[in-house]
Amino acid sequence: MLRPFASLAEFDRRLFDRLTHRERRAADRVLKRLSDAADHSVLWLSITGVLTLLGGMRGRRAARRGVVAISLTSALVNLPLKYLARRDRPHPRRQRPMLVDLPGSFSFPSGHAASAFAFMTATALEKPSLLPAILPLAAAVAYSRVHLRVHYPLDVVAGAAIGTGMGLASGAVVRSGRRWWNSTTPLHADQRPQTKQLILVGSPHSGRHERLGHAREVMRARGMEVVGELEVEQLGRLPSLLQPNGSQPPIVVAAGGDGTVGAVANAIVGLDVVMGILPLGTSNDFARSIKVPTNVEHAVDLLWNGRISRIDAGRLQPEGQAPRHFVHAAATGLNVAFAKFATRADLRRRLGRLTYAVAAAAALHERPVFACDVEHDGQTEHLELVHLSILNAPVFGGFLDLRIPRARLGDQTLHVIMVEHLPIRRLLRSALYPAIRLHRGIRGFRTMQVARLTVRPPRPMDVTLDGEMGGRIPGTFEVVPAALRMITPLGLDGGGDR
Repeated sequence: MLRPFASLAEFDRRLFDRLTHRERRAADRVLKRLSDAADHSVLWLSITGVLTLLGGMRGRRAARRGVVAISLTSALVNLPLKYLARRDRPHPRRQRPMLVDLPGSFSFPSGHAASAFAFMTATALEKPSLLPAILPLAAAVAYSRVHLRVHYPLDVVAGAAIGTGMGLASGAVVRSGRRWWNSTTPLHADQRPQTKQLILVGSPHSGRHERLGHAREVMRARGMEVVGELEVEQLGRLPSLLQPNGSQPPIVVAAGGDGTVGAVANAIVGLDVVMGILPLGTSNDFARSIKVPTNVEHAVDLLWNGRISRIDAGRLQPEGQAPRHFVHAAATGLNVAFAKFATRADLRRRLGRLTYAVAAAAALHERPVFACDVEHDGQTEHLELVHLSILNAPVFGGFLDLRIPRARLGDQTLHVIMVEHLPIRRLLRSALYPAIRLHRGIRGFRTMQVARLTVRPPRPMDVTLDGEMGGRIPGTFEVVPAALRMITPLGLDGGGDR
């Protein structure tokens, strides 16, 4: 070893010995729990959930960039760097028991420190007010790896420096991903709405329902007239409000999240009615798929200044039951477990906006495995899955802002995601790869494109449609081309005209 590096390694070992030679029971307990919480970045991913629910638009941007930074850092540190350096872990001391098992990977650099500082840097750049809270937490996680005697100090310092760099670089990755998405969805102009009369269909349970009053004020200021207003549970009354009176029927506006949009779409499929969206939900995946702005004033402006486009819908035909339509996604498995928790009235009253985070944790904990026969393109496969999604829209995953490459709402195709029973680490990785636009295969995680798909489990199973409990399988999913006339910023490529 070259003399400067040998001297540095010797100093590193002496500093390690000085920091760890004494037993500190209180610090041992606290730092062990903190280090365990940061395993596989669970601590940081939990914070992203809180930011998404409570942090507003800037909080959601910070959460998304933090996840991207962690993904970049983990891919760099845990794959090439550790195997290039190949530094052994500190030797255990016989006189003091180890508080944690020594990881099987190499020591340099510290992955915990790298992920902590990557997340801290990325989120603070998007929302600087987070820095005073997250910097001490990141520093404590990094130091815990030395205190618990699984890393030398230099491992931690190097990991923190790499993570900071990846946090800075994450901004360019997020921006390039947005540019890539915009370049793959060419648009063309279409016809404008011909009426200023609106029927509002809202949901008191949507994440931003309190903004509906402001939306009404903006509508009045823009010269629009609300001629009818329903809650989503009252959609049975909609046909009577759409009776022709010799003029253009009112625009039906879904004022809520994906569930409200899907319910309205199901009610008007086949009718000569134009649909608009006022995105007042938590994630608004479908609205983002057609580029409807989440700002209330801009979304109201779009109802008059936008273009009418033809949008595909999905249809579930359960065996022996009436069909149901969806615009964003149908799912079973994890999504059903999530929806059962998230729609409980008692949890909503006690937890408020934290309900979704608790529901997600509960669904991941259960991860029920189900068997099914899947028929598509003339072949049948027998599978054992924890999750099955059939997507009509290209954007999914809420705050992760995941996107299906080259998918469009006029492509007359359903995009299928099938997930086998995976450990939590691989399940999270399967979501993070699309978030950073990394096209990499994961064993137990499959995707395909179909126009029609039949799913037959041995026993009937519940299905969510646009995030709400809405159907059952066995049944057949199929795309319904150009099923809806919807107001978008510009007509989507592949869609028809009015």
